[in-house]
Amino acid sequence: MLFHQQNEFKFESIQELIEYLNSIFVSSPMYGQEIEVIGDVTHAKYSKKGDLYIELSQKVRNSNYSITVFFNQSSVPYLLEHCELKSEKELTNKRWKFGGIVNFWKREAKYVVHGTYVIPLGDSEIEKKRREILKVLEKNGLLRKVEHELTELEPIKKIAVVSSPTAAGFGDFLKNINHARFIPVVHLYPAPMQGVNTVPGIKYALGAILKSKIDYDIVVIIRGGGSKSDLMYFDDLELAYLIARFNEKIPVVVGIGHEQDRTIPDYVSWKSYSTPTEVSRDIVNQINYYVDKIEFLEKDVMMYFNGIYSRTESLISFNTVNNLKYYINQDIMNCFRKLDDNYLKYNKQIKLIFEYTEKSIDINKLESTANLLNFLLKNFLKDIETFQTNILTGMKNKIDKLDNSLINIFQRLTESSPFAAFLYNGVLIKKDEEIVDSVSSLNEGEQVSLIFKDGRADSSIDKIYKW
Repeated sequence: MLFHQQNEFKFESIQELIEYLNSIFVSSPMYGQEIEVIGDVTHAKYSKKGDLYIELSQKVRNSNYSITVFFNQSSVPYLLEHCELKSEKELTNKRWKFGGIVNFWKREAKYVVHGTYVIPLGDSEIEKKRREILKVLEKNGLLRKVEHELTELEPIKKIAVVSSPTAAGFGDFLKNINHARFIPVVHLYPAPMQGVNTVPGIKYALGAILKSKIDYDIVVIIRGGGSKSDLMYFDDLELAYLIARFNEKIPVVVGIGHEQDRTIPDYVSWKSYSTPTEVSRDIVNQINYYVDKIEFLEKDVMMYFNGIYSRTESLISFNTVNNLKYYINQDIMNCFRKLDDNYLKYNKQIKLIFEYTEKSIDINKLESTANLLNFLLKNFLKDIETFQTNILTGMKNKIDKLDNSLINIFQRLTESSPFAAFLYNGVLIKKDEEIVDSVSSLNEGEQVSLIFKDGRADSSIDKIYKW
């Protein structure tokens, strides 16, 4: 029941309010009369029943006006044939004159024009403005010339999002971004995504991102949902300049509108997507790609190091030392054999001399024999000293060579390598997936991972001591 008192209207239900509004419309001179209206078609879509819904829009200064024109399924074929159109999609981005009768749909509480005819008037004012902006941007070299991929960027860890907090697109973005194996930090910079405040709001948000001094890896402008006619507010030259220049500091990606909608930011952003969901999925794929790559490299490094460790371990193992002892003993035995051979040689010569002197002994021969023996003895001693020196020098050179070889191998393994701890049966310490090489990088109470050559353990820092 409606109560009317002192210019106040009170309704006990929504139905009463809408019925009252309908009664006003029914009693107006426009009711049941055919009207004619001109506007730009921003969207045309069939319902499940086959009826055609056309969104007619017009922008006047800072305001946007729109109304729905409805054609039932029986009149759609005639409409397309009359306008020489292959599909309803050819209606969009053009200017048309519609005739029809205005009706008030009580269930949705909105006015709808039941169309009776359509007359083409050429290109849409919205499309004309968009082409003019694109010409200016092309002249200034601001249009995107290369289709980028997110894998060109460093792993995405921090994201600045420009969107309405209540937009369905922002909710979809957050939902999908949580599927990343490493969930990035997401900061929302709220801005209206429709109406006259769209461009000022985005400008303010981008300015706030720069003032924050946070080293964001990427800026995301997303919308999603809402009226198609609201997209015309994004066709702004000033906004295009801002996004194009912003790319020089931080890459800007956009996900505005739906599958078949393109606005000016799509042409000047670092990369554009059809929907916010596509943006978040591509970011997740980029993060997961780098995580997989790092894990693969980590496994590859561990396998390589384990191989070097095993080879080094076998090189300085007990068997290797035994082999070294064996070769040194062989050299010593060869030296002794040569000494024995020389001893036998000289001993044989001395015996021959003595046998010769026994047959013919005289004073002169004894003196010459003594001199010969002294000469042979001196040469023998010299040979022994020389041979001894050669043996010692040769053994020392071989030992020094083996020692240098072992030192070089060890130095190659330990040079600038955080894995050197493994050579002393130690452990590798990692914090937040990064190797810790100084106690200054640790804080009490922090969680760390201890990497052994055959496994991993988690631990916490109870006390820190600095030398």
